[in-house]
Amino acid sequence: MKLKTEERTLPEGRHINLEFLVLLTMGRPLSAFATLSSLAMIVPFVLLSGCTGLISDDSSGFDLNVEPDTQYGMILTSYEDGVQKSSLAPVIIFDFSESTNYGMGSSFGIVPGDGREPITVDSADGTEIAVEFDVHGLYSVTAFGIDQDGHRVDRVIEITIEQHIDWYENDTGTPEEFVFDSSPGNQGPIPSHFLLNSTVQNPSVIEFDGREVDVRWDVVNQEGVCQTAGENIGNGDTGFWKTLHFGPLSIHEIHLVIEDGQDRIDVHHSLEIIYSESIIEGEH
Repeated sequence: MKLKTEERTLPEGRHINLEFLVLLTMGRPLSAFATLSSLAMIVPFVLLSGCTGLISDDSSGFDLNVEPDTQYGMILTSYEDGVQKSSLAPVIIFDFSESTNYGMGSSFGIVPGDGREPITVDSADGTEIAVEFDVHGLYSVTAFGIDQDGHRVDRVIEITIEQHIDWYENDTGTPEEFVFDSSPGNQGPIPSHFLLNSTVQNPSVIEFDGREVDVRWDVVNQEGVCQTAGENIGNGDTGFWKTLHFGPLSIHEIHLVIEDGQDRIDVHHSLEIIYSESIIEGEH
């Protein structure tokens, strides 16, 4: 049997040979309804195969892979007799070396999430970016890559920065006010809490002439005194106060007052500004 070949034009310039339809029916003539049914099965297949190629053609193929060396950092700050002596800010390194298909002329970048401008590096110069965080907070850092064709790919990485402050005063009769700011560095969520460990030593300079002292601690915020405690510390003894303050806002002050006694004391306030919700058992 001789088959008559006829072509019909489909959308986007594709053609389908009706001889193929006749073969599908083993040479039997097709009714109009059967012909349409066959076309309904075949046309989507033809169009789908064409669409797959179009998606591939539109894709840049740029694969951004970035890893921070850590997602946590602690600022370490130290004061002596009311004067800041040191502050060590954590530096987090973002490594883009596992990224692929970016080509020459590409670049990588980090938006720290605290109002600073993006920090970028040309891919020809390196694949690492170091970012210093000098204020505590929860940071949504945006890492991005731009390939040679200008396609940009972003990835958001959550970074937690907390702070530990040591405050020392030695041989003092009038302890200074310890002032700190619990405001985050990016206008983001406030800390979960701060933890204060305060140690007051009443040293025994002269064994037979030492005196006991009465001290009072106050935690003060913008609304006034929010926590207080007191202790009598004998000659040569040490007093302790440990407390938590949840959801701290803005500026806080730790006041230590000698209420009675003339001995001079040594003071160490150890304070941590914490964003983690977990609290060590026994701290509260």
